[in-house]
Amino acid sequence: MFAGGKVAQMIATPGAAAQVTAANAAMKDKIGFFPIPGKRADQPGAVFTGGSDLVIPTAAANPDQAYTFIKELTGDEWQKKLAVAMSYVPNKTTLADALASDPGAAAMAVGAANGHATPNSPNWAAVEANNPIKNYMTQVLTGADPAVAGKAASDSIAKTLNASS
Repeated sequence: MFAGGKVAQMIATPGAAAQVTAANAAMKDKIGFFPIPGKRADQPGAVFTGGSDLVIPTAAANPDQAYTFIKELTGDEWQKKLAVAMSYVPNKTTLADALASDPGAAAMAVGAANGHATPNSPNWAAVEANNPIKNYMTQVLTGADPAVAGKAASDSIAKTLNASS
């Protein structure tokens, strides 16, 4: 839809821009980036932050090597390299300057500075599978009452999080 010029904006990670321009090269100089808007013009909206859980299994053959790998991977040097290579936000707001040459990831970093982690719950995967947040955003962006759609999403999330695992 976006690549076909049928919608004015989309919410996506910066890598989606490459998919759009691959589908429609004429869009190359027409795409811009901004953080998800907040309630006030001077502060972006709150977004989910986080990513993969990095664990070392109890039965790991080389737990010391695994620990060293995770420590390196999450350290400043590799977070900067990965941010540039993958067009994603590093694990610390103090490393966001690594994204200066990537306008999409830089906009995402601005939003992430006001971000919050997902709930620490074994049921969070079920929330993501049902995706009430996407449903909420779609409803609001297509004209639904934000308060009504928000309550429905919140109720759905609470029900899923509070279900027996």
